Amino acid sequence: MSSSTSDSPQRLVDPWRFAGNFLRNVLSSQIPNEPNHEPIPWAPLRKPVSQSKVALVSTAGLSMKGDAPFDMELERKRPTRGDPSWRALRADATSETIEANHLHIDTGYILRDLNVALPLDRLREFAGAGEIGSVADTHYSIMGYQGNDSSELATVSAPQIAASMKNEEVDLALLAPV
Repeated sequence: MSSSTSDSPQRLVDPWRFAGNFLRNVLSSQIPNEPNHEPIPWAPLRKPVSQSKVALVSTAGLSMKGDAPFDMELERKRPTRGDPSWRALRADATSETIEANHLHIDTGYILRDLNVALPLDRLREFAGAGEIGSVADTHYSIMGYQGNDSSELATVSAPQIAASMKNEEVDLALLAPV
């Protein structure tokens, strides 16, 4: 959540760092060598993790039951396009209180154990052990699969999520990719 300042060096995210050579080779043959987006800045933490309020961001297309689900009709009509909107999730979310709407992943795992896509239990354990300062009241979900057009996710949803986190004074966001 913190932005880098002019006196701190800006580091870029390496999208292949944890992919391994096989996956890197397979995916990089399908993705242009040059990214079609601005460099992703790395913002250093301004306080220790043990004092930070932490929120999760899941890519599993999760929503609270009763809230608008992600648009799977769009995904059915255009399989290379996912819903670019986002959903707020409560910190007390459970497998019984969420819906998982995503055609590109097996949501059955999530419905059996929410920690697969939104590891709230692990986050609470970290808070209890003093590894993090606290768990945010709100967490977030997007539909991670966007095909070749992530522009609305990048220009609309991401800034809205960031603003919500700032309002809640979140210090650190952890991505839970599925």
